[in-house]
Amino acid sequence: MSLADFQPWVDRWRLAPDGAPFASNWSRLLPVRREGQSLILKAAMAEQEIHGSAFLSGYGGRSAVQVLEREADAVLLERAAGPSRLADIARMQGDEAAYRILCKGVAKLQAAPGPFPVAPIPLATWFSILPQAAAHAGGVGVYAEAAGVLERLVATTTAEAPLHGDLHHGNLLDGGVRGWLAIDPKGLTGDPACDYAIMLFWAGAPDAVALPDLVAARIAPVAALAGLTSPRLTGWGLCVAAQYAGWFHGTPMGEAMMAVAERLSLDGALAEI
Repeated sequence: MSLADFQPWVDRWRLAPDGAPFASNWSRLLPVRREGQSLILKAAMAEQEIHGSAFLSGYGGRSAVQVLEREADAVLLERAAGPSRLADIARMQGDEAAYRILCKGVAKLQAAPGPFPVAPIPLATWFSILPQAAAHAGGVGVYAEAAGVLERLVATTTAEAPLHGDLHHGNLLDGGVRGWLAIDPKGLTGDPACDYAIMLFWAGAPDAVALPDLVAARIAPVAALAGLTSPRLTGWGLCVAAQYAGWFHGTPMGEAMMAVAERLSLDGALAEI
């Protein structure tokens, strides 16, 4: 990867490189500046990143980084470069301090008026791997349990909201005077409770997963902060864990998420959904 990979957008959007390019799983990124503002240029984005960046623009910079330019598979974003990190807050002040910030962030994002320039993905579609995996497993096991819980959760949803879909300690950044700002939404719609489930799995580093008992122990305090019932948050936690276990089957991430799914599937609170 080199600066040449970003040159068309650097020229078109009048940008000055401000650091070395780097890559994520789904895109290439370059720190840049324009008229004194620190920005991030994302290019060569995968399809889900293109959808997410379009959805991100629908927040209009409210509790999320601003989208300044967007076309095809490239987007120019505000750079949230404040010194605070939620992972550091969790380590130094405790889990609850970080989750309090995350839960406030979710609530603000879900109140966004839109409109969103892309159609959000319904949760039944986003979690479609669950009934598929359950059928492949003969209708038994963790995938079948998760598919059944998903069906009950969707059927009992009484209000829907725009969902970030991936707000955790690494996707809510310090925006300085602008406060905490979200990045990298998936762009979903459905039960507001689902947005709080993904934050349960944080283990202090990217691609790491918290141990099953720690995930289970986080449910009650996060539910209290979010104004949710523990059974509903447990149910969405099971769905997310089983989803990732299916997506990453045969990898350390998949195995870790399956262990969490197996632990949550044993929770008697699921019968209360």
